[in-house]
Order: sequence, then structure tokens, then C-alpha cells
Amino acid sequence: MREYSRTVNLYINKFWKDDVRKMDLRKDRLNSVKSWFTQNIKQDASIEAINIIGLMKHHVGKKPRHKVGSMCLTSNTIKCQDSGTEEFDLWLHLRGIGNKIIFDVPIKKHRHFNKLELIGKRLNSYVITKDYVTFSFEIETGPKKDVKEIVGMDTGIDTLATLSNGKQFGGNIKESIKRINRCKHGSNGQKRATSALRNKMSYIAKQIIGSGMDMIVIESLKNITQKTKMKGKIVKNTRKLIGRWNVRYFQDRIRQLSELNRISFRTVYPAYTSQTCSSCGSTDRKNRNKEVFKCKSCGYEANADINAAVNIRSRFLLGKYGSQYKHIN
Repeated sequence: MREYSRTVNLYINKFWKDDVRKMDLRKDRLNSVKSWFTQNIKQDASIEAINIIGLMKHHVGKKPRHKVGSMCLTSNTIKCQDSGTEEFDLWLHLRGIGNKIIFDVPIKKHRHFNKLELIGKRLNSYVITKDYVTFSFEIETGPKKDVKEIVGMDTGIDTLATLSNGKQFGGNIKESIKRINRCKHGSNGQKRATSALRNKMSYIAKQIIGSGMDMIVIESLKNITQKTKMKGKIVKNTRKLIGRWNVRYFQDRIRQLSELNRISFRTVYPAYTSQTCSSCGSTDRKNRNKEVFKCKSCGYEANADINAAVNIRSRFLLGKYGSQYKHIN
């Protein structure tokens, strides 16, 4: 994994200034990076580098670095086959790595895997980490629903999800996050608490998607970390909670369930949605006081999370991609 990460970063350095596409990955480009890997795994590493560059240039514009801990591999280097044993369901046979390295990874299917295998097609794409393997499935869901109701969703700590139609979900999520923070880092207790939080998030995501909508719009919160600075000062407790609170996991569950249920999924820029009045449009950080929103300009008063969810919905409708839906109430 260390060699894979080093190789990906070398390709990122090579490709960052050039507009290198996957179709441009000829032998000379692959050999421009020195590694003991074979051509097959170098091709997988170069493709991951291109994918990372495309994502970061679009969202951040800053040259990224691949962190040690995961490998994105394809059928170039992996063959998946039935194990033929009772202990495990599958073997991932890794070959053609380099230095005569060949080994098998035992895989035990779980309930979600079996469900996806029944309704979809397993792809030859795998993410391998020290602890687990992620499989990819292609599922035919049919065309998206006709958009008649658009819902904005605000994500928070006190209430996990608040919709622009006034519905709220996950009001007790903060205690689950605090439970993780009380555990020793890396302990089995912390792992169990994290698993319990994710199970709760998955359940809440199912409730939200099942509540009735044709399109859901959420904030893009990709850059929230423990180092995130709040306006004016760094709030230690909030930062600690956000650091343990897996926003990406929850958003991914919303996106995945939206796709399965033919619901359109959109994201918008998150800045100032919690400080802007959804009635008059005035923006002032003093407008919000914990869970209460009261506009200093027009006097409009509402639940702060509902106000933010309405702003998220409006931001999409007022954008260039939302203009065709403006007639929808």
C-alpha cells in the first residue's frame, strides 16, 4: 500500500499541469514513473491519479496527495472467484503486482452485499484497505421520477436532517457523537460506537427518502474537518463533534438511496445558508441564535434549521441548473 500511494503521487506530480486523460495512458507515460510494480498495477495507479486530479481541480484547485491506506484496483490485477469453502464466500486473487507477489484475500459476504448482487451487476473494480474490500455494483433503476416536489435538506449536529417542508429527523444524534468522543481513540468501544452511529444514520436516511419527494437538494460539506474555523473564532466542542461526525457517510447514503428510488439528487454551495433570511434575503451572522432564527432586518422568525433548508432549496432553484424547476411550489 505504501508503494501504491507513492506511485499514485508520482503520477499526480507528472499529470497535474498536463490535461492527461485515460486514453492518453500509453506505455511511455506509465514508464515515466519508476516503481517495482508491473505495468498492470501502474495503470490502475495512474487512473486513480487522473480521477483524483479531476476531482480536486474542479472543487479545490490545489494539488492533492494520495494517502497511504487504500488501493483502487481492477481486473488488471484482481480475479474474483468463489472460495469453494464454508469459511469464506469469495477469494480475491491478486496477481501481477511485482516482485513475484501473489496472494489471496478471503471475503465474507454480508446482507447488503447479497442484496446488491441480486438486483445489480458486480463490476471489476475494488477498493482494498488494510481492513476491508469495497465492491462496486451497477444497478438499473430506470428513469428518474418526474420532478413535482423539490426538498432542501440542512444537516446539523443537534438535528441530523431538517427538510424545507418542516420535517426533522435524527434529533438525538448528538448523544451518539458524544459517545464516540468519550471512547479511547482506536479502541473497540469507539469502533462499536462509530458503527452504531452509522447504522443510525442509514436508518434516518431511509426515513428521509421514504418521506415523499422527487428531488432532494443538500449542501456540499466536503471540507468540514476538526480544523474547520467557525466565523470569528474556533469553537472547540463543535469542531470536535464535527470531526467525529461522518458527514460524507450520511450524504453518500442519501445519494445512494436517491438513486435506488429514482429520486434526483443535487448539491449546492453551503456558505451562509444558516445566516441568510429565507424571507427577505438579508445575511447577518447575528440572525441565528442556536436553534432560533430571527432576522435583524425584517423581523422574520423561524426554526434555524428549517430556515437553512429553505435557503438550500432556493439556492438550487435560483441557480442555472434549477431554473427549469422554478414553477414548482
